[in-house]
Amino acid sequence: MKRRKKRNHSYILSLLASMILVASAWASGILQKGEHGIALYFPRSIDAVYAEADHTEEEVLLEEPKVPEAPAPADHTEPAEEPEPDGEPKMYEADTSYFDDALFIGDSRTVGLHEYGNLGNAVVVADSGMNVYKIFEKEFDTASGEKQLLETILSERQFGKIYIMLGINELGYDFDRTVARYTELVERIRDMQPDARIFLEANLHITEKKSASSSVYTNENINRFNEAVAQMADNRTIFYLDVNELFDDENGALAQMYTMDNAHVLGKYYSDWVDWILRHAR
Repeated sequence: MKRRKKRNHSYILSLLASMILVASAWASGILQKGEHGIALYFPRSIDAVYAEADHTEEEVLLEEPKVPEAPAPADHTEPAEEPEPDGEPKMYEADTSYFDDALFIGDSRTVGLHEYGNLGNAVVVADSGMNVYKIFEKEFDTASGEKQLLETILSERQFGKIYIMLGINELGYDFDRTVARYTELVERIRDMQPDARIFLEANLHITEKKSASSSVYTNENINRFNEAVAQMADNRTIFYLDVNELFDDENGALAQMYTMDNAHVLGKYYSDWVDWILRHAR
């Protein structure tokens, strides 16, 4: 009996010692309880934590820098022209390519623009002495070498801009009848070219000397007709252009320095005229 009690006593002491050891280990963090029971756990030292932190930072620094994606190529298409608040398209300065879809209709002044200015690829229907009474009757030379009526040209191609300068040769006709024929011309062009912008060009003034020498071809009569033409513009699809601001003297007549015949500008000034038109693009 004494031997059995001694064994039990030793077993109890051994069990107590084991429990004390486990409790101590738990308190020091060596043991942790997980889902699969108790496991040994050895905490990292502060140095180990810093080493890991340094290593992580180094990896970040050695990573290839992320290059932002390049933006999509810009669309080089000309932006749509924004109208003014009242619906009037803005005026801007264009280059000669602006004339690629343009048609010029006129008399000897437009012939001069064609021969001495640079109208690019514009189609030109003009002849010395031309007027609103003959404009649909005459056949005009075209770039192809074929002669065509204005109506044929208007029906075969759609233009973006159409410039008209007529009226100086009509000053000897009845004023109201001429204005009516000019109005019919504009309306007919509008019907055949509904998407084109129409530019009504003022007739160029003549010199004071020439104006004083005639009772018909005077700046007073030119101004009267120009004013009637200006009234046809709505500044949305039909515009009035008065180039006289470029060539007038202080009295509102063609300055003598620009002309030899008192009615047309010298050839070297037609390029200035074309540049002026391009500065008034719509």
